[in-house]
Amino acid sequence: MVRAKPQAIDRAVALRYMGASGWQPDDASSALLDRAESRLLQTAVPRAAWKKLPRTSLPLKDCGSDLIRHLQGCEEVLVLVATLGSEVDTMLRRFELTDIAMAATADAMASVMLEQVCDDLEQELRAELKAQNLYLTGRFAPGYGDCPLTLNDEVCLAADSVRGCGVAVTAEHLLAPRKSTTAILGVADHPVTGTLAGCSTCHLRETCVFRKNGTTCFTSK
Repeated sequence: MVRAKPQAIDRAVALRYMGASGWQPDDASSALLDRAESRLLQTAVPRAAWKKLPRTSLPLKDCGSDLIRHLQGCEEVLVLVATLGSEVDTMLRRFELTDIAMAATADAMASVMLEQVCDDLEQELRAELKAQNLYLTGRFAPGYGDCPLTLNDEVCLAADSVRGCGVAVTAEHLLAPRKSTTAILGVADHPVTGTLAGCSTCHLRETCVFRKNGTTCFTSK
């Protein structure tokens, strides 16, 4: 299903992704951000697919303890797949060959745009389920904490992502198009929040920029 684009891309978050949190861009950098945002808003075709199903439909036994804790108290899950489309991948590859500064800027802003698309969709789904006296946890993606990327295969299969939004899974359990994401949200008949994964089990703990700066990806938001 095609999703609406955000009216603007959150530049503060994009700068954080670029390792420049709190920095005030100069005129040249602002112009670069302007160009990247304009091209993305012209090029992206956000789509998403989702489905609510019993928790037992996913093979969670070997998917780590972080996701299990996140889904505590939930008998159902909502699987979600979203993408900015293959057109954005093509654009980013072109920038990588012709303008590396633009490539880095557009890549960060595309990640933020995808997150904003997911935030808007989650807000809609949360309202729909609340009308049915159902509640959602936050989003949890394979690869986060100690949850393996292999779960992408099952999430995309359950959401029928190829037909629903054009997202496939590679042999390495990555997503194609590149600017795509998956998520699992717990569904319960009582308020739930889920839990955050810890740094100790994160696959990126040894190279994490946030940890080197004395913070985390959550507290930096």
